[in-house]
Amino acid sequence: MATDKQYPSIIMEIAELLASYKLVPFLGAGVSRRHLGLAAAELAQALSTEIGEPLETLLSTASDIYAARRGSDAFIAFLRERLLVDHLDEQKAPGHRLLLSLGPRLVYTTNQDNIFELTALKYGRPYRRVITIDDLSVAIPGEPLLIKFHGDLDVPASLVFGDQSYRDRMAEQDHPLDIKLRADLLGKRLLFIGYSLRDENVTKLLEAIRKAFRGTLPPSYLLAFDDDPELGAAAELFGIKVVVPRHLYPEAEDGALAFERCLVEICNATRRLQAQAGLENLISGGSINARMLTDYEFEALEASIAAGPFASAMNACRGTLDATVVPDYLHDRVVAAFGNLVGLAQPDNESEVRDLNAALFNLHLPPSHAVQVTAMVLAHHNHLPARQGFDLLGNIVCPAMPDGYMPVAAAMAVNILRDRGEAMTPGFRDRARFWFRGWENLPDNVRDLTKQMIEEAWQGPLAGDSPVNRPLFTTPGLGAGFHAIRNQLMSRLPKQLRHPDE
Repeated sequence: MATDKQYPSIIMEIAELLASYKLVPFLGAGVSRRHLGLAAAELAQALSTEIGEPLETLLSTASDIYAARRGSDAFIAFLRERLLVDHLDEQKAPGHRLLLSLGPRLVYTTNQDNIFELTALKYGRPYRRVITIDDLSVAIPGEPLLIKFHGDLDVPASLVFGDQSYRDRMAEQDHPLDIKLRADLLGKRLLFIGYSLRDENVTKLLEAIRKAFRGTLPPSYLLAFDDDPELGAAAELFGIKVVVPRHLYPEAEDGALAFERCLVEICNATRRLQAQAGLENLISGGSINARMLTDYEFEALEASIAAGPFASAMNACRGTLDATVVPDYLHDRVVAAFGNLVGLAQPDNESEVRDLNAALFNLHLPPSHAVQVTAMVLAHHNHLPARQGFDLLGNIVCPAMPDGYMPVAAAMAVNILRDRGEAMTPGFRDRARFWFRGWENLPDNVRDLTKQMIEEAWQGPLAGDSPVNRPLFTTPGLGAGFHAIRNQLMSRLPKQLRHPDE
C-alpha cells in the first residue's frame, strides 16, 4: 500500500467518501467488457446482424425487434450465450477484483452478466443477488448485496433491456428496487463505474434514478471507461462529476489501462484512509479485506525489480504485495519476481535480510508457492555468519505456509544451494537445525525427500550432528506454529460486535 504517494485531488475526494462508506458503487458494462469481449455497442450490432437491421440500430430498439420476431425465449437465449460465462478468467476481471478489495456491502449494477458474482465466489466473498422483492425479504441484515437494478437473465420478467421494458419500468410507481435505492442513498452518493454517457443505457439509467428520487439525482461521480466530447454537457445535465482516467494518466498506453490504474489508485487511497482510522477489525475479530493484485501493478513491480537497486525494489514489493490477494494466473510470476528480489539483496547485509523476512511474512500465496519463496529466503541466509544463542534473523515466519511445513522449505533451500554448487556454511546449518525441527512429523510423501536433503547438508563427519541423528529438544508447546499461536491469542481478545449479523 502506498504511504506518502500524492494522489490527484479527485481520487482523494472519492477515496474519502468510500472510506467513510458514503459512496455506493454502481457498475456498468465497461467493467465487464474485457472479459466478455463486448459492451452495449457490440451487442447491438450482433442483434442487428441476426435480424437484418442496420448496424447502427440502437440496442434497445434491436432488442425489441429481435424479441418480437423470434420470441422472448430466443432473445433470452441470445443474451445468455453472450453475457454469461461458465468459468472466471481472473486476468480479464481486474475491475471486479479491485472493487472486492474495498469490501463494499452494497453494490448496484445494470449488468446482466455474472462476472461480479463469479469473482466474489472465487475470493470467498459471496454476495446475495437481489432481483425481486422476494430477494430483499430473505436478505439478512448486514449481508453483502448485489442489486441487479435492470434485472437478471435468470428472471426474464425482471429484465430492463429494450424500449418497452424501459417504458414499463418508468411507468411503475415505487418499484421495490427504486425504494431500496432511495433508502440506501440517504446521506450517501453514487459512484458510477464503467459507463459512458454517450451510451443510451446510462442515460436511461440516470433518468430512472432521477425518477426514483422524485426529480433530483444525488451528488454523484462517474468513472468513465472512455472519453467523449459530449461527456461534460451530459454530466452537467444530471449534476454528475465525471472522472476521465485518460485525462488523469495521459501517459497510459490506452483508455483501458488508464481506467485500471485509476481504479487501483482509488482502491489504494481508500485502504490507506481506512487503515488510518484504526485497527477496529483486529479487536472485533472481523476479517480485514485484502486488496487484490492487478496486471498493471504487477508489471510495474517486475520493472522495478529488474531496474533495482534492492531498496527501491523492496519498497515496490511491499507496496504491491503486502497483504494482497494474488490471482491464480500470477502465482508463478510472483514467485519468480520474489526470487529476483532476493537475488538483489547483498548476502551479508543483515538489514536487507530483515527486509526479506518481513516481506515474506506479509506475502499471501497458496501453500505450495509460499514454500518456494520461503526456501529462496532460507537459501539467502547461507552467507550470514553463525550466531551464539537465539538467532532472531533465522526465526522466519511465512503465515501463507501451513504449520509444520518449514522443514519442507528448508529442504528446498538445501536443494537450491546444491543446484547452484554453493557450499553450505556452518551458519546456514546452525539455522537449518531449527528450520528442520519436526521433519519426522511430515506426511510420508515429503518426509523421505526432506530426510535426503538433511543428509545432503550434513555429510561425512557432520552426519552425526544432523537433525536426523541429533534432533533438537523442545519444550512441549514451544514449537507451536504461527497459526496455532495466533488462534490462541485471538481466542483471548475481547470481542466487539460490528455488524447486525454478528
